Amino acid sequence: APIGAQFFLEFGVFGMIGLLMGWLGTIQIASHQVALNLSALTFMLSVGITQATAVLVGQAVGSDDPGSARRAAGAGLLLSVGLMSVSAVLFLTIPEVFARIYTSEVEVAVLAALLLPISGVFQIFDGIQTVSSGILRGVGDTKAPMIANLLGFWCVGFPVSLWLGFARDWGAVGLWWGLAAGIAAVAVFLLARVRVRMGRELRRLEVEGGHASSA
Repeated sequence: APIGAQFFLEFGVFGMIGLLMGWLGTIQIASHQVALNLSALTFMLSVGITQATAVLVGQAVGSDDPGSARRAAGAGLLLSVGLMSVSAVLFLTIPEVFARIYTSEVEVAVLAALLLPISGVFQIFDGIQTVSSGILRGVGDTKAPMIANLLGFWCVGFPVSLWLGFARDWGAVGLWWGLAAGIAAVAVFLLARVRVRMGRELRRLEVEGGHASSA
């Protein structure tokens, strides 16, 4: 249930930003979709690393091998940050090239090219937050990512999006800066949580009758 709630909270805020983009206009929602598709494409690399990291950390904890669990966690974070850094540099330096791959509409491409550098800013944070959540799942900590998504996306990111997008009249760019703020907040919280959990004694969990207990 906490894992499902975590995904609902994360995907929900992106869905709400999409609705707000549609309120702004056709050009805005089209540009948002172009930038979001490109961001999601690179994000899939971190998703794959996250799944592998969660499995390796979980197996190591289950085998009473905390050293391997910590090494797998560190490797997952480094690999994700490294790959997302590459995409961040590309989105920051040549956003127009990627925008034109998706559309020949000049107005859509121009706005998408303004949104992609913002994606470049939060790419690394996105890689950190998703792998951190996988590490925490591996050690049996599923509530912290749910709380982080609630606070980061809905208490930080979404209000910032509304403020910048409408109160400050930044439009689509403001909505995306709010997303960046939310992702950064989640990443910082989860990375701190990983550091705390991996610094503790890692003990195997046994599930009996729907209740988990330390072995």
